[in-house]
Amino acid sequence: MTIRNNRQNYKLLLSAHPVFGRVQLTKTDFQNPQNPNTFTMIMRKYLQGALIENIEQIENDRILEMSISNKNEIGDQIKVTIIIEIMGKHSNIILLDKNEGKIIESIKHIGFTQNSYRTILPGSNYLAPPKTQAQNPFTISDETLFEILQTEDLAANNLQKLFQGLGRDTAAELSQRLKTDTFKSFKQFFDLPTFPTLTEKSFTAITFSNSQETFDSLSDLLDYFYQDKAERDRIAQQASDLIHRIQNELEKNKKKLKKQEQEFQDTDKAEEFRQKGELLTTYLSQVPNNQDSVELNNYYTGQKVSIPLNKALTPSQNAQRYFKKYQKLKEAVKHLGSLISETKATIQYLESVDNALNQASLSEISEIREELVQTGFVKRRHREKFKNAKT
Repeated sequence: MTIRNNRQNYKLLLSAHPVFGRVQLTKTDFQNPQNPNTFTMIMRKYLQGALIENIEQIENDRILEMSISNKNEIGDQIKVTIIIEIMGKHSNIILLDKNEGKIIESIKHIGFTQNSYRTILPGSNYLAPPKTQAQNPFTISDETLFEILQTEDLAANNLQKLFQGLGRDTAAELSQRLKTDTFKSFKQFFDLPTFPTLTEKSFTAITFSNSQETFDSLSDLLDYFYQDKAERDRIAQQASDLIHRIQNELEKNKKKLKKQEQEFQDTDKAEEFRQKGELLTTYLSQVPNNQDSVELNNYYTGQKVSIPLNKALTPSQNAQRYFKKYQKLKEAVKHLGSLISETKATIQYLESVDNALNQASLSEISEIREELVQTGFVKRRHREKFKNAKT
């Protein structure tokens, strides 16, 4: 939305995104869809040329109400309210008829089957989200606050249940500060001046112990944080598929290497199989039929040796079976060494790709994907095939 104040235009962002939901002034350019949806068209109808009379946060909850006045086609004054509910996956933006309390439109429609407590549909009465017993930390009486701080568990997760509007990071910071001079620390915490601050993983309106960088305004901070976060999320999304494939290929090649190395170890038995074949051929007349094994004199060692037999085969066929095993293993020795070297090189390459993906930028991920396509680890996506075919 574009709003105007003191002869200057500002961009007001209202977002009901399940992760990035927020309300802020922004300097970031967002691309509007070519074909606006119904909600956008109705918002334009009611808001174009309108006056924002009031903006109010409901207590310290994540609900914001914007009171709007305008005139309809025949010049009569109309009053509407934009309600922005920032509640994770339940976030919504609702346009409300102020006089009748009925919903004109919402960015998300919620039917009775989705939520039995309240429906968010055009024409239905607006019902606010259910209230909790949590206290507003800015307006709570000293008496009530003192009792809570004396009787309740002040761990971060419980503070979120006790007081409105505390995110995980804020609750964790407050919990740490309440370890000394509890009542005074609480009052000071909610009386701190605003310093829009970037932390290691998030942001805050005040300075935390792990603060990294401050900004001139909350809007500048949010622009920086969400632009960077959107970039990181796009990277994570594009990289995750490739990482999953690479890890599958790594697992497959490690299993292959283990099998190849076992086969290479088995080639040590080649000479043993040749000797058994020769002993069976030499003492063929002494080899019984329908037996599991035979004991013969091993003229290589001068000792007796027990040779396993296949009862379904003749003595001559058993001798040939050992010679075939010997030949197979001799042939295997010739190529197993090079195969093992190739598999080890593949594993080393895939590990380097996996490491690169975990540190790559968006452009680098595209380059890595193309490299994986060229090396045959990843198939070219259908739209890429179509694009290449056209060019």
